[in-house]
Amino acid sequence: AHQTGLPLRIFRHAPLGALRPGCTAGSSARASHRFAAVGLFARRLSTVATRPLSTLLVEEEHARDEPPSSHEPLSSSLELPHSSHVHGHGRKLCSMGTGEVVHILAWQAKDEGSIPDFERRVQGIARKLHDMEAGVSDVRVCHPRCGEATFVITVVSSFESQRFESQIAPQIAHALRDVSLAGTPTFRRAGTLMPQAHSLSSLLAQLQKQVGGSSHAEHDIAGVKNEIGKWFPRREEYEQYIHWDEHNPEKYTRNLIFSSEKMEVLLMCWPAHVRSAIHCHGQSSCWVASVEGQVHEVQYQMPTMDRKFRDLMNGSSTPGAVGRCGPLKVSNVVALGLPDSPMDSYANNDIGVHRLENRTDLPAITLHVYAPPLHKMSIYREAGDYSIASVGKVTYMSEGGNRTGRWGKDTDPDGIIDVEKWNSE
Repeated sequence: AHQTGLPLRIFRHAPLGALRPGCTAGSSARASHRFAAVGLFARRLSTVATRPLSTLLVEEEHARDEPPSSHEPLSSSLELPHSSHVHGHGRKLCSMGTGEVVHILAWQAKDEGSIPDFERRVQGIARKLHDMEAGVSDVRVCHPRCGEATFVITVVSSFESQRFESQIAPQIAHALRDVSLAGTPTFRRAGTLMPQAHSLSSLLAQLQKQVGGSSHAEHDIAGVKNEIGKWFPRREEYEQYIHWDEHNPEKYTRNLIFSSEKMEVLLMCWPAHVRSAIHCHGQSSCWVASVEGQVHEVQYQMPTMDRKFRDLMNGSSTPGAVGRCGPLKVSNVVALGLPDSPMDSYANNDIGVHRLENRTDLPAITLHVYAPPLHKMSIYREAGDYSIASVGKVTYMSEGGNRTGRWGKDTDPDGIIDVEKWNSE
C-alpha cells in the first residue's frame, strides 16, 4: 500500500463464514481500485486430519475451461519464504518458530457489474478452503466489503507451502481471473510465521519476574528454559559485554550483565579450543544458551567425595581448599549452537557436574543464568583413578560492560585460588 499510494486497511480475523449477509451489487456502487491487506497475528487453531491438500478443486458453475496445470504458478512475483532475518551468529529469527508458512492473497472485483459473480465465486472458494485439513493449520477469509476478499492460509511447513503454490493458488486464480481486477491478486505475500521472540532487555525483565528462591529445587526449570530459548540474540544488544583477555588468548572470560539476590546473568567469551574446568553449582540452577559459535557441554556424574571434602560442599567451604574424590564419569555430551542441535541446556547438582568446551577453530559466546548467584563453586580435575576437588572463587572480567580491574594476567577464570597446590595434588 505504501508503494502504490493506495489506502491500507487492517482487519481483524473474520468469522470463518467470510461473507457478510445482505451483500449486494448496489451496496458497493462506489467500489474503486482499492485493495485490502491483512494485519495478521496468525495462530495455530486446527488439528492434523486426513484430507490431502491437493483435493481442493474449484467446482463452481462458472468454470468454462479446464483448470490450470498443477505446475502453473500463480504469478512470478509471488515471493516464497526466504532467509532475510539473519544476523551475525547465523541464526534465523523465524527458524525459532513453528516453521509454519502464511500465504496472503487479496482479490478485488474488476468492476461493479462483476461483483455478484465475484461474490458467488469467493463464497465457493472459501467453503473449499475451509475443508482443507492435511498440511493446513489455519484458514481465514477476510471480507472487508463487497467485491473484495483476502484469503489467509497457514500451512505447516515449507514443503506444504510449495504444494499450495503449485496446486491450490493456481486454481484460485483460475476461478477469479475473468471477474477480478487485472485477473491477478491485488496483494500477495508468503512468509514464515514469526515467533514471539525476546530481546535481551525483555528476557532480563521476564527472568526477574520468573526466577526466585534459594535453591534449584524451587525453580520452574522448564519454564525458564523456554523463555531463554525465545531470545533472538542481536549483537548490538550484547556487544558491550564482550571482553577478551589480552594477556592470555587461551582464557575464557566471565562478564556480568545483570545481578540481584535471586540470580545473575553472564556473557562468557570462549577462544578457540578453550574449555572450562569441571565444576558444580552448589544449590544453584545453571541455564546455558549458545549466542555465537558452537560449544559442547560435557556432563559428569557427581563423584563420591572423601570425608575431608564433604564439608567443602555444604556452603561453608573456604575458597582454595583442596581435597579428593572418586573418578569422574561422563554421563552426557550436548552440542549447543550446531545446525539441528539445541541452543540451550540446563544443569544442577542433582544432574551432576559439567564443563563447557569450544572444540572449534572459531571463538564462541554463551549466555549463563545462575540462580541464586554463583559466588563460589567446587571444581574438579581428572587424575586417573581419582579426582582432585577444590573450591573456586568466581571472578568477573567486566560488570555492566565495564572492566572491573580485578581480572589480571594471573586470574584463573575457573576461580582456582591456590594454583600450585591444585597442580601438585
